[in-house]
Amino acid sequence: MAITYNLNISDRLSVLQTATLKNGTPVTDYISKIVCSLTAVDSESGFSAFTDSWVSLKNPADHTGSYVPYADIKSQPDFVTAAANAWATDELKASLASQVEAQKTAPQDKTAPWS
Repeated sequence: MAITYNLNISDRLSVLQTATLKNGTPVTDYISKIVCSLTAVDSESGFSAFTDSWVSLKNPADHTGSYVPYADIKSQPDFVTAAANAWATDELKASLASQVEAQKTAPQDKTAPWS
């Protein structure tokens, strides 16, 4: 079984119009979630499995350090990459691998040779 995984960090964001940081500072346009997907593909069989989810980023009440509003972000921030990688756990990958393996023995619909 040679399964490869592809993590995709989409451009779909959930942006809070207002939020309050840990130090009490009010901010606008705080990115709170992003949609990520993970695909598992078995290169030998061609079977695949897929999942996607809204991945929560740091809660504004826990945010410390500098803050960059959504409108000022020009490239994918490191905190987004870190959250996506944390979401794509070994447990999630194992679940997808199980789904791929199940496809190998699942019943298949076929056309009768006499039709």
